[in-house]
Amino acid sequence: MDRDKLHREVLRTFDNACISRSAQYSSRAGFVPLSDVYFEEKSRELVVRFELPGLTREDIQLEVEPRKVVVHGRRTFLGGEHRVYQQVEMDYGDFERQIRLAVDVDVDTTQATYEAGVLEVRLPLVAHDPRKQRIEIKIGGES
Repeated sequence: MDRDKLHREVLRTFDNACISRSAQYSSRAGFVPLSDVYFEEKSRELVVRFELPGLTREDIQLEVEPRKVVVHGRRTFLGGEHRVYQQVEMDYGDFERQIRLAVDVDVDTTQATYEAGVLEVRLPLVAHDPRKQRIEIKIGGES
């Protein structure tokens, strides 16, 4: 067997083994960002943090509703010519992660920062009027 043919066979075998092994670790959903959600007492804000390593700010879209935070985008595989991977365990492709919130947040004053692969979303709570109000109870068709 000539040297080039042997080299190609080793690379093909290595590549096939890598792909089948990586498929065992890969989730069917693709890339799903991990997150933490907590209430910060001092600032009276909910804080949602997403791990988004390897992305730029332009790769990420953020949507906020009074009781939901949605982050979505695309994590691109940086493969190229002349590369033979030993293993590929990281997930790539389009992603979306929704976090449902237990309280209403102020969408207009929400702030987000992205640094070192972590997106931090700070969501101030909606200030509800704490006063009591007596409500008249009507019977049937009364107006």
